[in-house]
Amino acid sequence: MLEVMRDYFKLSNPVVRDTIQGMHLEIQQVLASKGINYAELKSGLVPSADHHEAGFIFDSHCIRSSWYGFEVAKVILPLLDKRTTLSVLCGDLLGDNQDQIFSMLEESLVLSRDFEFVHSTRLYCVYINNLSNAALRKLHSELAHFPAYVGYIPTTFASRAKTYLSTTLVHSFLKSGARAIMGHEDDLSNAENVNMAGFPFEEFGYKVFSLQSGYFDVFLCYKIERAVYDGFKVDTEMALNAVSDQILSLEDCTVLLEDAKHAYLVSEKGGKLRKAGIADFEREDLAALIKSRIEASYIYNIVYLEQHDVMKFNLMLEVPRLDGGYPTKLTAALEYKPKEKLLRVITLC
Repeated sequence: MLEVMRDYFKLSNPVVRDTIQGMHLEIQQVLASKGINYAELKSGLVPSADHHEAGFIFDSHCIRSSWYGFEVAKVILPLLDKRTTLSVLCGDLLGDNQDQIFSMLEESLVLSRDFEFVHSTRLYCVYINNLSNAALRKLHSELAHFPAYVGYIPTTFASRAKTYLSTTLVHSFLKSGARAIMGHEDDLSNAENVNMAGFPFEEFGYKVFSLQSGYFDVFLCYKIERAVYDGFKVDTEMALNAVSDQILSLEDCTVLLEDAKHAYLVSEKGGKLRKAGIADFEREDLAALIKSRIEASYIYNIVYLEQHDVMKFNLMLEVPRLDGGYPTKLTAALEYKPKEKLLRVITLC
């Protein structure tokens, strides 16, 4: 929507910035009127370096009801910890290239039972982020009692299957404690609360809150991480435009890792760097590693610190391990300095 508005009305960067900031202020006010603190939703909206994500797969032909999403929700909702905040995306596994989809499932799907692949459109996925080890194990083991459950696709780390899911699933709701938050029609007042997903939230102790989709889609939808491909780079542009009038391609910026900052990272963050196998990297090599990951993921936690005149954002780095184990995930906080075409490293953890 923001891209269409900008291009159709030929809006300048300052106007787009003011529009985004105005919307951001308004959504905080709308949520506050419903007793929800926007800042408390963060863990369900940004990727985590120490929690899991997964796509749970169900064979819709094993469910007698044509509204199989409702039946799956009845099984999943009571398994979610009411103390947590997480996002839930849903959708059928659509696509013309069935051989490719089968190949991705074959290499990634952790099966719960024997399963014969017929066609991907028979498969329904519920994607959940911000899961602890225990929560992921519980979901997989408890869902095994449901005849339609096939297994799950681990998406904590990058994979072909994770990228594919990012293209075929849509956001269903954001769970914050015992609250289910979702979007509703834009011509309906933000004072209303409508269960647009239609799932039996109240039956399992959840209270439904909703707001206009124009706000929900921009600020409350979790984006599954993937590389930034041509045609989708406008997401990064809009993120930067939220805090700055100067929009640069991050690929064109130099990563600045100062000597003092490098020494601090080595001394204070050495454990995480050793786990990633990069503790012995020279300053230039570490900066080059961060630079190489710029286009491999989204940016998030975009903030303007007015008192310091600092614009900064976070970037999730996935560093392959030399021992062949799971990659190590690191969060890089970078200051955006468009006048100098620099991305200054603030921290790495």
